[in-house]
Amino acid sequence: MTKKLDNVLVTFKRITAAGLLIGFILFLSSFFVSGNISPYVLSIGLSIMVSSMLIFGFSLFIHLMEEMTDGSRGVR
Repeated sequence: MTKKLDNVLVTFKRITAAGLLIGFILFLSSFFVSGNISPYVLSIGLSIMVSSMLIFGFSLFIHLMEEMTDGSRGVR
């Protein structure tokens, strides 16, 4: 694994962790919010968590695909 590709994967891991943390905080706060906005806060928190997981999955897939191709090894 090259240093550049490793840095990209670490960056996506940090973005995903931040998104999951923000989504989880919103998800937990939806149980303490009263009124009509509680379902909205719940859906926003869940959608942020799901989108963070999708971003990580896609970036991991592209990273692994780049590693397995001959182009990443310098063979053209």
